[in-house]
Amino acid sequence: MRADLDIRIRTDPNAVLLSALAAGALDVVLGRMAEPSRMVGLSFELLYAETLILVVRPGHPLAGRSVSVADTLEHPLVVATSGTVPRHATEALFERHGLRLPVGLIETLDLAVARGVVRRSDAVWITTERAARDDLADGVVRRLDLPTAGTVEPVGVLRRSADASSAEVEDFVTILRDIPVDGTWQDFLHG
Repeated sequence: MRADLDIRIRTDPNAVLLSALAAGALDVVLGRMAEPSRMVGLSFELLYAETLILVVRPGHPLAGRSVSVADTLEHPLVVATSGTVPRHATEALFERHGLRLPVGLIETLDLAVARGVVRRSDAVWITTERAARDDLADGVVRRLDLPTAGTVEPVGVLRRSADASSAEVEDFVTILRDIPVDGTWQDFLHG
């Protein structure tokens, strides 16, 4: 990691980030491939693919037993905000099981909020594998044994196709490429 490389990280829904990228307000986005109409003028370099998982606190009534998607409806659900790729994948997962997301959802992209709600309640967090990885490793949440086929999403580096990147942007993209697929930012920065 370069000490002289000034990096500003912005977190927003993919659509907002891609609009800012297309307008030249951002140099690079680490995000998901979008529908073709949003990708005009942008390039995408795949870094990894991730799947949705459902997690709960240890001791949750659904933990450690065989469950169905319908069983999760008996508990509050923590999901990504409407209009995001993980939310679309969540809705598609429920639709494949003949279900719809209920009203009264807890919608957030903030991992700290989602983590806090799940650790202190009987809520079920529907999130990406990478978002919950550290919490799973630390044992503060448990993954439900529930297949989530069809929720795989590609994640990569997005840039404006026509622009030549600065040396600093290229250095940052190299940093992104060097993060192990099975690692985390924490592992990379402290590893």
